[in-house]
Amino acid sequence: MFIGSNDAVILDHQVHHSVQTAVNLIKSKGIHTELVRHNRMDLLEERIKLLRQTYKKIWYMADGIYSMFGDATPIDKVYDLLEKYPEFHFYVDDAHGMSCFGKNGSGYVLGKKPIHEKMIVAVSFAKAFATGGGALVFPNEEMARRFRTCGGPMIFSGPMQPSQLGAAIASAKIHLSDEINLMQEQLHASIRYANSMIKKYELPLISESDSPVFFIGVSLPKIGYKMITRMINDGFFLNLGIFSAVPMKNTGVRFTITRNHSFREIERMVQALAKNLKEVLIEENFTVEQIYKAFKLTPKATTIVELAPAEITETNFEVIHSKTINQIDKQLWDQLLGARGSFNWEGMKFMEQTFTGNETEENNWLFDYVIVKDALKTPILATFLTTAMWKDDMLAPESVSSQIEAKRAAGDPYYLVSKVLCTGSIVTGGNHLYLDKSSPLWKDALDILLKKIAALQDEYHTSSTMLRDLAQGDSDVDGFMMENGYFKVNMPKSHNVEIAKWNTRQEFMTTLSKRMQKHIRQDVLHHEDKFELTVCKNPTPEEIQHWYQLYLNVKGKSLDLNTFTLPYKMFESMAKNSNWEILTLTLKPEFDNREDRKPVAVMMSFVTEKAYNYMMVGIDYEFQNDYKPYRQAMYQTLFRAKELGKEVVYLGYSASFEKRKVGAVLVDSVGYMQAKDNYAMEVIESMSSLQEK
Repeated sequence: MFIGSNDAVILDHQVHHSVQTAVNLIKSKGIHTELVRHNRMDLLEERIKLLRQTYKKIWYMADGIYSMFGDATPIDKVYDLLEKYPEFHFYVDDAHGMSCFGKNGSGYVLGKKPIHEKMIVAVSFAKAFATGGGALVFPNEEMARRFRTCGGPMIFSGPMQPSQLGAAIASAKIHLSDEINLMQEQLHASIRYANSMIKKYELPLISESDSPVFFIGVSLPKIGYKMITRMINDGFFLNLGIFSAVPMKNTGVRFTITRNHSFREIERMVQALAKNLKEVLIEENFTVEQIYKAFKLTPKATTIVELAPAEITETNFEVIHSKTINQIDKQLWDQLLGARGSFNWEGMKFMEQTFTGNETEENNWLFDYVIVKDALKTPILATFLTTAMWKDDMLAPESVSSQIEAKRAAGDPYYLVSKVLCTGSIVTGGNHLYLDKSSPLWKDALDILLKKIAALQDEYHTSSTMLRDLAQGDSDVDGFMMENGYFKVNMPKSHNVEIAKWNTRQEFMTTLSKRMQKHIRQDVLHHEDKFELTVCKNPTPEEIQHWYQLYLNVKGKSLDLNTFTLPYKMFESMAKNSNWEILTLTLKPEFDNREDRKPVAVMMSFVTEKAYNYMMVGIDYEFQNDYKPYRQAMYQTLFRAKELGKEVVYLGYSASFEKRKVGAVLVDSVGYMQAKDNYAMEVIESMSSLQEK
């Protein structure tokens, strides 16, 4: 009603979910919406300057008092923007400020400033007003009239129930009397006392304000769960602020103060919080400094407790941590991880050489190797980690990635790009984590890894961490990771072909369904004799350049797994490395009349003892419709692997429809992710929800 097709909406990153739900309704009508980081008025002004060139009105939607941390919107700065930009409008949800602040309990926002002519204020009667329902405050009668006449809530909703209406009238009378002033002063005296007690007992309060909403940071969900249980046992009923209301590692104990709480009750509750937090931190071998780091805050001068030695620490293990594979025993590494994909010892040596010393930031990676052994020198855990620039939309739907790529092409190549620390890498597939769950110490070993990851995250200043490509359905690992502040995501399906099950082409065909056999006959066998297959040795620079162009052809056509373009250096290195095998398909002269007849497909695979890792493919799409070189490439790869005596071909990710045609089995896996904030995820989610509409 107030937002038209030529308007834009900007949501504060932490605006209440009810506002975000309402905005989803207008997304379906094609109205431009986006997120801005929480309370970042500088970023908001940048977006206003840009959007005002296109849109008639720009609506900023925020909370007066935010429901999780209890912090407030910088109302003075918002008003400055309202005065500065004619197009700028403001919708504010002041549900948690109503009654607590302002003359006659008008709220935090209207208690600070008179209503602006380009502003709408929503308030709730269900919080401190203590009844039910709510109200909208408009700057003029005409806007109120339009809402009463045309507004959906007015047209389709029913009246308040008589009992609730009677309570609302009684509450309104208090608000219109001097009694509200006394009540507000009593409340704020209790709020000030709670703040003083929190300082006295050195609790990590995330946002100190005059708000009755308090949020004591604990960081990890498992600490939060234990805190809530302990507080209930002590007779205090508090609630947990946890993902997805806050980022996973920003878990906290949330409570509100009312004027009915006595000072003695407040101190007893805060004292219990401090005691329980002290004990839980000892149990979890966690510190207050780590809590402050998780919330990007400066630690206080003192801490709650000096940690007692944990029952099991790194001193009970042999922990090997290296930043190069050259310092890792080759036999040990290959024994633990060598058969899982292209990341055996030689594969990692190749990776280190390839992704260092490049011109672009996204193609320069940091490598870390971690092996944990028990006191008897038996390996319990092993993995490698890479730190690199990732596109935040790597796993997003293609339709979303296409929108984001358009913005990158328009001049911001690193839009929604973050530095990520992950197990494995964006070019390797398979389970990158060796974890011996038969050992009673596997959780302790995994805990050591997570502490290493946390330290590396601080060292490298990464925005998120991920343990990727782990087995689906492992409830033990699920629970452990979620307790430690990680949330689970489904990874793209990978594709494996067990070629040990057959020997001849006829036997291969019998492993396929009748439908897939038909596809192979029509699209592959029908064209097989038109191609020449070459195992490439000592290629010329011109040949390598052509392979790279074929790879770029495929890269440019798919956003299914949206990653940065691999460096040309990688292809030069593959051509010289004996662990890589490069196959090309060239059409015979009678089917390719070009004067300079070149390969129409190239297949690049990393070869290990038992596996053929099909890593990249390049295609000349000019010949795709007539001769289907993409399908021919996969088919020929299988038989080349068979010829070399391999047992399995790993076909990697994406293109499931095509890979199933050659008998690939789809493998489900999961990742466990932890982000410093969820801004990028929410931007991408907002784009995804618009596409679904």
